[in-house]
Amino acid sequence: MKAAPAPYGLLAEFSQADALIAACENARAAGFRRMEAFSPFPLEELDAPLGLTDRRVQAFGIAGGVLGALCGFGLQVYANLDYPLNIGARPLLALPAFMIVTFLLAVLFACLATVLGLFILCRLPRLHHPLFDASSFAGASDDRFLLCLLAEDPHFELNATREWLAERADSVTEVWQ
Repeated sequence: MKAAPAPYGLLAEFSQADALIAACENARAAGFRRMEAFSPFPLEELDAPLGLTDRRVQAFGIAGGVLGALCGFGLQVYANLDYPLNIGARPLLALPAFMIVTFLLAVLFACLATVLGLFILCRLPRLHHPLFDASSFAGASDDRFLLCLLAEDPHFELNATREWLAERADSVTEVWQ
């Protein structure tokens, strides 16, 4: 027997960025914590109401940079100690000469780790998302501003939340998983 579809959330559509920002702030004040906002351009004002304080991608970048620097420096030290060449009376471990490769590998590993961390934390590639089925979602990349209150929020109740959003939004759409 097939289980009944569970709601993913409610998608509210706004025509102005200010209306979306105000709705996010009101939702946060009303007790909602699990929500997503979509707009055709970045809105820094949404960071606080959406609770975007996760900085784990930076940790991936820092770890990748340190690992890259260690690999670059270690590779050069290993090569010079394993196959010593006395050229121009320079020391075997010439630290200033090692800094170029060390820096370049630190930058390379940091970039790769940041992109990999972003993919992992965003659970990408995700080929299907329940919001893709909502007809109003296509406007998020054009000229519409969307707020999705997720059903996994403990404060979410389908009918009461729909009425609360209908007072603030141009339209409200139910999204099912």
